[in-house]
Amino acid sequence: MNKTDVKFGFKLPENIKMQKENSAAMVAKYGEKALRNGLGKGPSYEFADFPDNAYEDGFNTELAIATMKDMLQENPKKPFFLGMGMKKPHLDWIAPKKYWDMYDEAEIKLALQDSAPKDGATMGLHASFELRARAGIPKKGDISPEQAIKLKHAYLACVSYVDAQIGKMLSALDDAGIKDNTIVILWSDHGWHLGDMGIWGKATNYEIATRVPLIIWTPDMAKETRGKSTDALVELVDMYPTLCELADISKPNTLEGQSFAPLLSDPEQEWKTAVFSQFPTPALREWAANPLSKGMRETSFGPLIEEVEGRIKKQQGKKWDRDLFENRLMGYSMRTKNYRFIVWKDYTDATAEPVFIELYDHNKDPSETVNIAKENPEIVKDLLTQFNKGWKGNRAKVN
Repeated sequence: MNKTDVKFGFKLPENIKMQKENSAAMVAKYGEKALRNGLGKGPSYEFADFPDNAYEDGFNTELAIATMKDMLQENPKKPFFLGMGMKKPHLDWIAPKKYWDMYDEAEIKLALQDSAPKDGATMGLHASFELRARAGIPKKGDISPEQAIKLKHAYLACVSYVDAQIGKMLSALDDAGIKDNTIVILWSDHGWHLGDMGIWGKATNYEIATRVPLIIWTPDMAKETRGKSTDALVELVDMYPTLCELADISKPNTLEGQSFAPLLSDPEQEWKTAVFSQFPTPALREWAANPLSKGMRETSFGPLIEEVEGRIKKQQGKKWDRDLFENRLMGYSMRTKNYRFIVWKDYTDATAEPVFIELYDHNKDPSETVNIAKENPEIVKDLLTQFNKGWKGNRAKVN
């Protein structure tokens, strides 16, 4: 079966009909760009009684396994690289029903921190636009606890669906007899607020959205370190140089990442002093700036966008500038062992003074509930100096 023969997405007739009708209505009103801007969606989740390969991630897993077998058959001694990407648990949350049935809603807990950080940046949190674009989700206001349980249930089910696909791929490596000659690395592209800080979605500079799983297996890893975790700070840009070192492949000198291969034998050693991430004005640009599109402003999202802007204007006062906040304001997040430090500034001007600063003490406040920047000017000063050293100034010192 070829991929072109398979139609992914919703399986239930009522959901297919809903998405088609919503899409047609938005295209008729706002043109073809409406769909690219996120309008015309169906429901946020579906769990129908279909096999794993009827949905995209299950199909792609079988395709990846078949591709691996073809490569081994063609040239069993030739080294290979195989990347297998999973779309879930990105929206929409669609997977076979058996994964939904793995969870009891009575046991699902909602986020403990369901409000924005005290004194945090009003431009640092969005209004859950990506989720609200789905049918059946309120276009403004709170998501009810009952609906929140359903949404988290759907997210967890998709995680289990993907987990099963990863297991199939690992079993295929074992069955092919190449597990002990293969480096395996598993990671995610971002985290997701599941009601945390009062929002649903990705695209923030906080811990919940920027910290990701990162698991690695190497055939020659010492038994003493297998299955162990490390508190060392690493970044996704570090994966490429790490794989190069482990596979004895030369690395270009233009890389910003640093191989974390030494951590595999000594996970307790001193490592990077800080790691970095960034996202521009989440309040207005979450979901690739779709909230700012013509279609979004003219729909029921219009009042919500004005509400978000109102919060920013109230906090920022004379610093508010539409062009700056919509197009040039970047949130730069630096994570150290003890702190998350977020600097909001004009990314087009390296000399620009910060518009706003956030500081969270992870020893006392790991959920980032209170911005303590104003009360700690000396810590802010030191961290700003460290921040200005950039990634080059925070690399691990290795022998």
